[in-house]
Amino acid sequence: EPTISEAQLAAGNRAVAAFSAYLAGLIDDRRRRPREDDVLTALIQGEVDGRRLSDDELQQNCIFLLNAGHETTTNLIGNAVDALLRFPAQHDRLRETPGLIEAAVEEFLRFESSNQLGNRRLMVDAEIGGVAMPAGTYIHIGIGAANRDPAQFAEPEALDIGRRPNRHLAFGGGIHACAGMSLARMEGQVAIGRLVSRFPSFHRSRPYQRGGRARFRGFYEYAIDIAD
Repeated sequence: EPTISEAQLAAGNRAVAAFSAYLAGLIDDRRRRPREDDVLTALIQGEVDGRRLSDDELQQNCIFLLNAGHETTTNLIGNAVDALLRFPAQHDRLRETPGLIEAAVEEFLRFESSNQLGNRRLMVDAEIGGVAMPAGTYIHIGIGAANRDPAQFAEPEALDIGRRPNRHLAFGGGIHACAGMSLARMEGQVAIGRLVSRFPSFHRSRPYQRGGRARFRGFYEYAIDIAD
């Protein structure tokens, strides 16, 4: 987050240290007792040009895989449910035309991106928007703002589950595009599509509580009532 207290920083560092220690034990266990069809075992045994991942690299990759594959996808599904409740005509449209689920997930990603900020660092001197910046400059990209750009999207504040084209930036772009975007799309299509088809009518059972974070957009909690 952009601004945190000393207490929050200390708590975060303690959590990272504890998690890293847990992963170190897990890595040691998998080295002694490798398993078939196990992601960690595959990372340990993987080799490129005779080089394998170090212990620190293994820990960081595990943290990345867990965090990147959990919170953002959870928020994608939660944000989508909230959007359908706020735009009941689009909810009806998806229920009546389930084949729109692929385009619908792209629109949920655009409309309420799970990740609202992106970070880049210039490797060479560059000029962006008339502003000269030297190599090494950090750039913070407003993904949520870009995905509501009226120059790119007609009626950007409206949810349109059939929107095409839909060149959103929810997964970044270029060589740094999200490595798990295909999996996230599939999970979103399955979860949201099944919810709408299995429970054609649902509504809020109590007020939602937004997460209140700058980078990730989602909910601390939300609850819906469903009609079978």
